[in-house]
Amino acid sequence: MSRPESAPARPHGHAGAHPGGRPGARPGPHPGGRPAGTPGGHPGGRPGGHPGGHPGAASVPLDPRIVAATPRSRIAGPLALGWLQALALASALLLVGRVLDGVLAGASPSGGVIGLLVVLVLVAAATAAGSTILVQRSKSTTERDLRRLLVGELFTVGPLALGRERTGALVSTATASVERAAAYRAGFLGPIIASLTTPLLVLLVIAVAIDPLTAGLLLLLVPLIPLIIIGVQRAFRSSTGAYRRSAAQLSAAFLNAIQGLTTLTLNRAATRVGDELRVRGEQNRRNVMRLLAGNQVLILAVDAVFSLAMITGAAALAVWRLGDGAITPGQAVAIVLLSTLLTGPVDIVGQFFYIGMTGRSAERELSAAIATRPGRPAERTATGEPAAAGGPAALELRGVTAGYDQAPNILTDYSLRVEAGERIVITGPSGSGKSTLLTLAQGLLAPREGKVLVGGAPAGSADARAELAVVEQSTFLFTGTVAENLRVAKPGASDDELWAALEAAELRGDLERAPDGLATQVGESGLALSGGQAQRVAIARAFLRDASVLLLDEPTAQVDLRSERLITRALSNLAEGRTVIMVSHRPTSILAANRVVRLGSVEPDAHAPVDAPPAASAASDGAVSAKPGGSASVARTGERA
Repeated sequence: MSRPESAPARPHGHAGAHPGGRPGARPGPHPGGRPAGTPGGHPGGRPGGHPGGHPGAASVPLDPRIVAATPRSRIAGPLALGWLQALALASALLLVGRVLDGVLAGASPSGGVIGLLVVLVLVAAATAAGSTILVQRSKSTTERDLRRLLVGELFTVGPLALGRERTGALVSTATASVERAAAYRAGFLGPIIASLTTPLLVLLVIAVAIDPLTAGLLLLLVPLIPLIIIGVQRAFRSSTGAYRRSAAQLSAAFLNAIQGLTTLTLNRAATRVGDELRVRGEQNRRNVMRLLAGNQVLILAVDAVFSLAMITGAAALAVWRLGDGAITPGQAVAIVLLSTLLTGPVDIVGQFFYIGMTGRSAERELSAAIATRPGRPAERTATGEPAAAGGPAALELRGVTAGYDQAPNILTDYSLRVEAGERIVITGPSGSGKSTLLTLAQGLLAPREGKVLVGGAPAGSADARAELAVVEQSTFLFTGTVAENLRVAKPGASDDELWAALEAAELRGDLERAPDGLATQVGESGLALSGGQAQRVAIARAFLRDASVLLLDEPTAQVDLRSERLITRALSNLAEGRTVIMVSHRPTSILAANRVVRLGSVEPDAHAPVDAPPAASAASDGAVSAKPGGSASVARTGERA
């Protein structure tokens, strides 16, 4: 689509998606500054935050939903196949010893014996291949289930449930951590249990088929396996934690640098940030090498302490029992061959060391991400207080104190009630809390004290979000078509419904003139559209949502005059029959309002008239001037406020 309107630059992010930053600033990334959390700031995180990943994840109990994502059948399958493979190989080796005894006695092996030996080898090979296929499928299924769990938690409860993670940290958790956790739970547990129990199964075969005394003496060496594993695991636990943190930091910093590449280039910071990324990459490489060094130490310990001792001990016992006449030469050879089965599965311990250590850390990180947190929207339920006369308000703040991260409070003990059907304008200087108030209403920020209710439901809950439609200063558009971006608000909307929404949003004419119509590509982050067109796509989305409460955050602040006229007409259509809460820096609003709420001052503003809509009752509506944490003054509609 062409650009019939001027198109001021828009941020390459979702405004409001991340309520961080300086007090009073709009949530989300800002094109005029450095992307939040980019390299060069506090290493690995936002100021006042934590260095990547989820701090304290090691102390978070394992979430049962993560365990449930891998049913026991996915663990039992590889375990059973591992046992079957061990039994097939043990039987084949016993058969080799029997054939050797026959040859020493001058008898030739029969065809049946040779055929049975071939069958046992084929069974062992088939079980090994089947186990590999089963593990891969199980890993894929578990990864899908874990990712659905994480993303579902985000969409069900809202971004606040994940502790307002930076985009890069969240992406790292949803990709790398999910992959490692799935590899551990679905690809590691079954084979490692088989590895630890197969020696017992092989020793049982030796005891039954050859010599119980030899099996009992070899059994004394088996407890060395868990002792070696536990010792090395404890020794290298710090290396695992350091690797997980550095990997999360690098992932987050790299993604933030890519997102802010234009800003970094224009500010001549790209080279410096590239150098910082190189330093982070080197730190991550060193942590990986330390972790792999631990893996090699474990393999060396297993081979030197266990494998050598087991094979040497088995050979010595075979010679001793053969000399006593307790076993035959073929059985002695079978014991030595079977001892390799006692050591072979232990090799998996070394091969899976990396998966096991990083997987357990990833599980804890996921548990921390979806853990129940104090103040999360789903838990801020109503307390049985008597409802106000006339039913629940469209929006109500009760004694709210709020701020971002470790920054000072922006609103302090602040209360506001917006009745259904009202239109109010929230104005005030930058930093007074205008956008913070809307962020609280959307449930993207939890108040430090007090309550925020939307239609009587806690802000951020599913019921509260169903009541809200939001049009911000700039809208985020997904790469794809106009139709796909509109159906974000209503997935099942027909083309006729989309055209109706576009017409109400004053955008139908532009789309009809475009050769592809609803299939017009918006480009990455909507860059193929002008700023005004993108805003009207957001308004069309709000029409499709058909919510009862409309939040407007300076929707015409970044467009030209022609676009402002079109957007104003579209918003007038959208506001009909809805509660409207508008943020504006200007004393007058783009829409007629019942009252004005002024933040940052307790004194009336003698220069800010309030325009009442024709249907408004001047006797019943007022304008509120309030300083966060202070008292409020009310001016009647039509008076100088």
